[in-house]
Amino acid sequence: MTVANFIPEIWAAALLENQHAAQVVTPTLNRQYEGEARKGNVVKITAITTPNVQNYGTSRTLTIEDLSDTGQDLPINQEKAIAFKVDDVDRVQAAGSFEPVTTDAGQALAEDAESYVLAQMTANGTAVGTAALADGNAAFNAVNSIRESLGKAKVPAGNRYLAVNPAFASLLLGAESKLTSVGDAGSDGELRNGVLGRLLGFTVLETPLLDNGGRPAAIGYHGPSVAFVGQIDKVESGRMEKAFADYVRALQVYGAKVLRPTSVQTYLVAAGA
Repeated sequence: MTVANFIPEIWAAALLENQHAAQVVTPTLNRQYEGEARKGNVVKITAITTPNVQNYGTSRTLTIEDLSDTGQDLPINQEKAIAFKVDDVDRVQAAGSFEPVTTDAGQALAEDAESYVLAQMTANGTAVGTAALADGNAAFNAVNSIRESLGKAKVPAGNRYLAVNPAFASLLLGAESKLTSVGDAGSDGELRNGVLGRLLGFTVLETPLLDNGGRPAAIGYHGPSVAFVGQIDKVESGRMEKAFADYVRALQVYGAKVLRPTSVQTYLVAAGA
């Protein structure tokens, strides 16, 4: 940072904060495995097979089954950091605190994690369709196809979310929109950032981080079926050795995994469709 263009004027440390997309998907995911997240860790997630239902009324005997388990690894393999310096002269010239700069950097880290989560969901979910969507009715039918696929996969009706990008949201919010109001979002009412309303059993969330080359995209998912583990591992500040300045740096580590691919259904309009 240089103040050559500002001296001797006094300038504001945070003239205009950068705009970042709010985290709207990550708060809906399975966070129970976070524990002590550290870079390089692998979270072992164990699932037990469901015992068979037996007809006791016919034989009056039971078969005692051995339960088997299956495991999945959730690697904490993402390490992202920010680092910047605050020159002493800058500090004197600034009319205000540099705290907004740190806040802005933290939001950038959160946005990075959200983008990674969405990329994992689109890559490892189950595709429902890729055809072009002409209007709101076509978008509604696409959502209905996602709902049907989740139902056939026996995905629980609760904790269902639909993440859509702005192109898909515009179609859903057309003149014949079937979305209910945000006020009817039920238990998800606290997730005001990005919530468009309710549709076909989904809480609909809009996020510009769902990238599909500008084409409509939607992900219907069961929140507990996608795991996210993340933590700010280190935050440090100190004096620079060869400059009259302080440094601030932070390291975030995280990982995400689709635990059940059939519980994440995607509709991504293909290029040229």
